[in-house]
Amino acid sequence: MRRTLLAVGIAPLSQCSRRNRTARGCLWGTPLARLGAMRPRPFYPVEFATLDVDAEPETTPEGPTLRVLLLEDRDDFRSVLHDYLVSRSYQVTSVRSGVEGLREITKDTFDLILCDMMMPQGGGEMFYWAVTRVRLGAGRRFIFFTGHQNNPAIEFFFQRVNAPVLIKPFKLEALDSAISNVFRKLA
Repeated sequence: MRRTLLAVGIAPLSQCSRRNRTARGCLWGTPLARLGAMRPRPFYPVEFATLDVDAEPETTPEGPTLRVLLLEDRDDFRSVLHDYLVSRSYQVTSVRSGVEGLREITKDTFDLILCDMMMPQGGGEMFYWAVTRVRLGAGRRFIFFTGHQNNPAIEFFFQRVNAPVLIKPFKLEALDSAISNVFRKLA
């Protein structure tokens, strides 16, 4: 048996998921140990509760873990994507530039490459062409994301490579869908 201290509070209605909504806000709980590690929604503590939980030890997924290379120069966005992919049982390597990404590509192979288009020290286009010269077939493993959808050079590049593109800001469901499409094409 494991004891978990939960901080229970009320968040504003606009910050709640639809299933937890009430007329004045939503009641939700977050494990107290995670409050410092995450940035939860605005939170107004009401009380603390201790829950006795019968928990089985966490198991690792069966079979090999898929490896993902994530290239994003903004720390906050990279952190969110990294944490989300790890929660989906991917083994993630995060870098902030195309040059660092090339170092990682030469060290190891990746099942999926998530790449921002605008980065210091080599943007997404330069990184893509360099990777496809080093690792044949890696071009089919790319998902690009950008906030510059009206840039003619970027649009021309996307037409040439025929890879999935997510326009920032995007929902995590869109990322899941793009990942599924890439793996479907590879199968």
